[in-house]
Amino acid sequence: MEKSWKEVIVMIIESHTQSITTRIGSVDAPIPLIGIQQDIWKPEDAHPIFEILEKPNWAPWLAASEDSIKGRSIIFPQGQLMLKSKEGLPIASLSTNRVEWNGDMVTLQSWDDYAGDPTTFENTFCTKGNTQILMSMNVHPEYQGLGLARILMDAVKTRAKELGILFLIGSFRPNQFGEFKSINDNWKVDFETYSKMLRPDGLPIDSWLRNLIRNGMKALIVDKKAMTVETSIEEFTKYQSVYNIGKWKEVTPNTWECREVGQWTIKGNTAIYQECNLWGEIPF
Repeated sequence: MEKSWKEVIVMIIESHTQSITTRIGSVDAPIPLIGIQQDIWKPEDAHPIFEILEKPNWAPWLAASEDSIKGRSIIFPQGQLMLKSKEGLPIASLSTNRVEWNGDMVTLQSWDDYAGDPTTFENTFCTKGNTQILMSMNVHPEYQGLGLARILMDAVKTRAKELGILFLIGSFRPNQFGEFKSINDNWKVDFETYSKMLRPDGLPIDSWLRNLIRNGMKALIVDKKAMTVETSIEEFTKYQSVYNIGKWKEVTPNTWECREVGQWTIKGNTAIYQECNLWGEIPF
């Protein structure tokens, strides 16, 4: 009998609770996963997910709107996963879309293309699609480092098998690239070069890419125009006043770094943000 989504997550959480420990003095203590609740998010969960997870984790021009989060739960409910604290507040979320893909990495479109407009997936979701795309993942800052991302990854792998999915892929975003570019002249390092940079142990210098590699991720191709946002100069100036205040840098005339994966370009009265991501496939 096919297990429900909740049953799958319960099994995964239990396995991680049993296997992950941290040292406190001389006593082995389990990382506090006990009490975490799991569910597919529902329309009524959109507001707390937006306020508690989406806004703190994303630049204001990239954060999914509350309406978008709600819409995804209607279009593809099985693909929207959330973990809650024992108090019932969202502490992690994973959003996925289902599409049709021929398996040829050259034919992959951009993250924006698969998200659609609006980004509810209503114009891109394919009921019988053979591919599940990991679109975004959020973990509350206070719960980072406790293995919640791994729980979500394991859960979506199980779900992909149940749905008869052939390909589990993502346009993955190396979050530390923005910070890396802020050091000295590192802004001159292009995305593809950064994504291939390794530590002495042979793993990527970027923490998210390391997590993905440990999950067996196979890099496919750079998503050169993953996310593009076009706005007015007035809105651009507003972003500078409310996000990463004092950390924006005009590296060349009309080109701005903002400690994000992408960069802004000013063209006349328009400001355009664009970033690359890395398409990768997750075995399951």
